[in-house]
Amino acid sequence: MSVKIILWLILIIPWLSLFLLNRKNVKRFMPVGIFASFLMVLYNLIAYNLEHWVINVSIIPALNPAFVSGVLGAFLVVTIWIFTYTFGHFWKYLLVNVIADFIFAVYPFHYILQDVLGVYQLIGISSLGRWCLFVILSVFIYGYQLWQEEVLYPGN
Repeated sequence: MSVKIILWLILIIPWLSLFLLNRKNVKRFMPVGIFASFLMVLYNLIAYNLEHWVINVSIIPALNPAFVSGVLGAFLVVTIWIFTYTFGHFWKYLLVNVIADFIFAVYPFHYILQDVLGVYQLIGISSLGRWCLFVILSVFIYGYQLWQEEVLYPGN
């Protein structure tokens, strides 16, 4: 199977999984998913300029240096799923993020995308360094949702 087809699947399939969630939760947590993706786009730009990585395969070259499949697909949707089942329980949220971020940043997804498929190559940051960065960002993402809840649902 072509690497580009796999990248398209990483972009599209997570979106289809949202049909399995309650529509109310999708609407409630979509803003935090978009915020998380925005942070990842910023990280992608900074990482590109700091030479943290080189992207070898892209499905939408006009959006380089963003890893489009991850940023606009899996990452955004996984954020919605995680918030659906953990919001209101910070330590549960953090534990799930530590595990999910490890799966994405270290093993197995990083290994598959870099070593097997050659989609990108980390050069100026280790996979563990990137994992730590993602975990730190998850705390800010949770704070954003707390703020959203205060604004959208005052008094709850």
